[in-house]
Amino acid sequence: MRARILFLAQLLPYPPVCGGTLRSFYTLKRLCAAHDVTLLTFERKPADKRHAELLRGHCSEVIAVPMKRSRLANARWAAWSLARRSCFMIDRDFTREMQNAVGAVLSERRFDLTYVDHLQMSQYVRGKRPGARVLDEHNVEWRIIQRIAETERRGLRKLFASVEWPKLREYELSVCEQYDAVSTVTEQDRATLLTENPRIGKVDCVPTGVDPHAFRPVASAPGSKTILSVATMSWPPNEDAVLYFCSEIYPLVKRRVPEARLVLAGSRPAGAVKRLEADPSISVPGFVEDIHELASKCAVFIVPLRCGSGIRVKILNAMAMGLPVVSTTVGCEGIDVTDGENILIGDEPEVFASQVARLLEDPAERLRLGYTGREFIMRSHAWDVILPKFDALIESALSRAKAYAGTG
Repeated sequence: MRARILFLAQLLPYPPVCGGTLRSFYTLKRLCAAHDVTLLTFERKPADKRHAELLRGHCSEVIAVPMKRSRLANARWAAWSLARRSCFMIDRDFTREMQNAVGAVLSERRFDLTYVDHLQMSQYVRGKRPGARVLDEHNVEWRIIQRIAETERRGLRKLFASVEWPKLREYELSVCEQYDAVSTVTEQDRATLLTENPRIGKVDCVPTGVDPHAFRPVASAPGSKTILSVATMSWPPNEDAVLYFCSEIYPLVKRRVPEARLVLAGSRPAGAVKRLEADPSISVPGFVEDIHELASKCAVFIVPLRCGSGIRVKILNAMAMGLPVVSTTVGCEGIDVTDGENILIGDEPEVFASQVARLLEDPAERLRLGYTGREFIMRSHAWDVILPKFDALIESALSRAKAYAGTG
């Protein structure tokens, strides 16, 4: 059945260059192939105008609402959330312009389904019942903030996270009750939601996928001693990960492999990350347009995350390119990998460093791990494998809403 769908996106789903936009783009594209979709999203930077135009080739309609973030605005929202005991992560994505745009669209048109992409967009349809409703939980958001509170040693970030996560947990679990279906990217996140709030009706795990043609295998570099990290540096868990790696792990690697080099790629690196370039063996190039060029020169891909939720798309992308990956348990959470078979895992600095050094010293092991990782991706995380589960979720939500309407 062809349906009329409103897709509310926190991030403009193009270009698909990070975990959030990649998942959003492929699910949006799938919906547009079978239904009439109106995309309502934020426009955060000048390039978004051009990107929104490109999405009009897929959607029936695209409405982009301007929104700017700044450190001053974030500080204001943080103070506001503390004063009102509300959630900073939700408050900072509220704008009157988006509220008016959602209200206007819902009053002018009837939709069979509203797809809410990211928890932050749920505030715009709270209390409204525009047909079926699906919430895509890219992450269980409160778990990320809780882990930040647990891993930060001191300072304002730890204090603020300790205050924020219980409020966000209460909000998130309450919101999930209001949807005909909730989608998580991992079985762990699905279990968390259902355990923490059994009143949540239907939660399905639809993993994030990867396009194995877009992330093609790269030629190996047998003599390389380069370690590569690719992450959006403006996300606090990623910043924490690279700073943790450089302070606790990289010195141990260098002790065993003195010629090791480290590339920390990713958009918007903070000053603390940029200052790591004081070590001549560390490079912080910022956003990289074509990751394949960097990948072809590296020996090992690292994901030293200590806090997070959901799934790390960077691991899927790296494996699809045939790169050997070393991760923490938190980093590869939600991906059904096996330590020693298609990934190497280390949670203590000494273990993580040993795994990295082992790969730097053994090109044959790098090739083996890269091959088994690529095979795993093709079998379990290619979008062609994932998207039929997404189709079933949408059809189920439409059916549940139709049955609910029939009893009203």
